[in-house]
Amino acid sequence: MKLSNDFSMYEYLKARDKGDNRPLISYYNNRISSNTFFNQVDIVANALYQLGLTVGDNIALCLPNIPNAIIIFYAANKLGVAVNLIHPLVPPKALGEMVTMLGSKVVFVLDLFYQKNRAVLDSLNSTTIICRPSDYLKNIYKLGYNIWMVRKKPNIKNNTKTLFFSSFIKNQTKVAPNRTHYHGIGEEIAAYIHSGGTTGVPKTAMLPNRAVNECSYSIRTLIGDKVLKGESMLMVLPMFHIFGLGVCMHSTLTAGGRCILVPVFKPKSLARLIKKEKPTYMTGVPSMYDKLVKIKSFGGKYLKKMKCCYCGGDKLKQEIKQNFDNLMKKYNSNCRLCEGYGLTEAGVCNVNVEECSKVGSVGKPLGDIKICIVDNAKNKLDYGVRGEICLSGDNLMTGYYNDSQTTNKVLFEDSDGTKWLATGDYGYLEESGHLFFVDRIKRMIKISGMNVFPNEIEYLVGENIQEIDRCCAVDFEKKGKPYIKLFVTMKDGYEYSEMIEQKIKILITTNLMKYSLPKVIECVKELPLTAIGKVDYNKLKEKEQIL
Repeated sequence: MKLSNDFSMYEYLKARDKGDNRPLISYYNNRISSNTFFNQVDIVANALYQLGLTVGDNIALCLPNIPNAIIIFYAANKLGVAVNLIHPLVPPKALGEMVTMLGSKVVFVLDLFYQKNRAVLDSLNSTTIICRPSDYLKNIYKLGYNIWMVRKKPNIKNNTKTLFFSSFIKNQTKVAPNRTHYHGIGEEIAAYIHSGGTTGVPKTAMLPNRAVNECSYSIRTLIGDKVLKGESMLMVLPMFHIFGLGVCMHSTLTAGGRCILVPVFKPKSLARLIKKEKPTYMTGVPSMYDKLVKIKSFGGKYLKKMKCCYCGGDKLKQEIKQNFDNLMKKYNSNCRLCEGYGLTEAGVCNVNVEECSKVGSVGKPLGDIKICIVDNAKNKLDYGVRGEICLSGDNLMTGYYNDSQTTNKVLFEDSDGTKWLATGDYGYLEESGHLFFVDRIKRMIKISGMNVFPNEIEYLVGENIQEIDRCCAVDFEKKGKPYIKLFVTMKDGYEYSEMIEQKIKILITTNLMKYSLPKVIECVKELPLTAIGKVDYNKLKEKEQIL
């Protein structure tokens, strides 16, 4: 049964708790039961309340996937306090700007990264809470970590402006009042998520409670509540990524499943963790799965426990899917790698599940989400006709923080009064309901008045030249005329040669229009990547221009 999205995320989770004290979080050697979890949420909420946090305020969460992060998030949400989600490895200057821009009253940071950010944090009008990965470890492991940290970072001390998490939650004297549910609580901002900025200037999406609750519902309709109950989700993607927040965390917990936390992605460590924990579900980006299947120790009868792995954040190469699926088949596992589609502004919207999959598609819309394709004038287009992908449903963001101009460009109403999000993605729908993603509109290149989509070039080369690992088509300009340059990286064991370049040239000239052909092909050692493994097009262009 679908709960109303007019709940806070905390209320939504609490309402779906069965009271059976099942484990909700696995973290190394420790499991946190639902009773312990909600007790800790109450304690942290009390501590935030004691600092003066109230409805409409926000805190900054600059943490990896550790128990503190999830507990703090729901504690803030219980109070009506929004969470400013920040990448823990963000440069100090950017951290200061993100905190200052939103006026975050409290900043939660990891001890390992406190020193590099200390000067910036000390200059802010906010309280800094230092979290340790050991805060929710068993005593013997906690002692070992804390001894190591004292040796590594001896200068961290409690004061009125900077506290360790353990001191922050100790000896609470005020109890936060329980909020009375009211109509419209679903519209309160739950999270601020900063876009990756791979194709333009980073923006800050404001996600209300109803948007993340709808994401939870959509995933649960895909997998099934009864299926997820008592199952486990390997949470590799971080909370500052909508996939991590909405799918890995909120969807799993509200379905009664268990989150297995992975603070840092390391292929060998992840392979060992999968063998130990035997998760039933996993989410990740293509590069993660590609690296994982190359680990020799990854494989065994325990893989039969896995039911499905979901992939998003970037285009999934068929080779990566085939390699992963073949490995699962080898160990008689029914688990398959399924590609999804989503974005920060709307969560996860589509999944191409095996039962009704189509090669090249990103699947059908989930839950109550609607999709249409429009032209430049926002007129709806017929099936099979390419245009901009638009989404509608409770999953949509409220808008971009302090940017009404951009918000009004992407959020619009049709003649029926239905609100839509213009995604900035180019694609088409089939009558079956399958969505096909072509490319980001911002990546579209105009050559001789014609539209060229780099992703189509990349997909053609990446799928057909077996020696190529990754490739990226980027537009440049010479004497006022645009041209396309194709960057490629080689798989291990292969070297770039004149013969491989000739293979690429024959392939593209045979399959592409003349105006869309790359003028230059260059092999590079590696491509610059974003935090979640996407190619960073801006950095690639900047680097090339500097050279």
